[in-house]
Amino acid sequence: MAPTTNAVTNALDLLDLLGRSGEGLRLKDIAAQLELPESSTHRLLASLLSRGFVEQQEDHGVYRLGWKIVVLANALGRDARLVQLMRPYLERLAQELKQTINLAVLSNDQVMYLDCQTPRHSLALYVAPGLTLPAHATSLGKAMLAFHPPSEQAALLDRLRLEPITASTLTSKDSLLTALADIRRRGFAYDRGELRQDVSCVAAPILDHRGHVLAAISVTAPTTSLPADWEASFPAAVTAVAREASGKLFGATSDTASLTD
Repeated sequence: MAPTTNAVTNALDLLDLLGRSGEGLRLKDIAAQLELPESSTHRLLASLLSRGFVEQQEDHGVYRLGWKIVVLANALGRDARLVQLMRPYLERLAQELKQTINLAVLSNDQVMYLDCQTPRHSLALYVAPGLTLPAHATSLGKAMLAFHPPSEQAALLDRLRLEPITASTLTSKDSLLTALADIRRRGFAYDRGELRQDVSCVAAPILDHRGHVLAAISVTAPTTSLPADWEASFPAAVTAVAREASGKLFGATSDTASLTD
């Protein structure tokens, strides 16, 4: 695990404390509860005040959570609504394929898993919601990267660290660009042991009426348990559900993908 930064940890602890306080807290009370010097606590509060994460109603008054927290909460709400809307499609696909089905978005240039559905009475793989993984090494990430407009895609790729995770991971920009072009043409992405050597996946994007990629869904399975026809049957099932959900929930049409060109 990467080392933590004291200032960041203290700031998060401060926000958590204010979130639990209800009526707000004064500087000395915050410092006492966090076991920090008042001078350090004041500097933290000043930084958070300047960015809108904390507010103070009047000079020397109590501190409360600020408007920026509401913005973040609304963003979380969008993800929660996406999970709620997509859940029936994931459940149906899990039962159809008898494998793990995931829903994910791009967050800070990584794949963040929002939901994971497994077939009933199964020991299928489970991915915990909230997990983040490198976009270039997952079918979900590649499916979303492929359907970004070229300018956005280029900026994303410039920021990605194409580190090798297995012997199959794409680690050059040229090879990833070639793969993304193929994914865009066929409408789905494979992961053949690129994140875990013993796991394979197929993913397809969820698009809105403008052709913007909102998320992606995938089927994930241990390579040893894959049916013989998985490279044909999995993409057909996943893309069918992704297109249905994109159309019924977000207004995408058969011509939508071309809108991002």
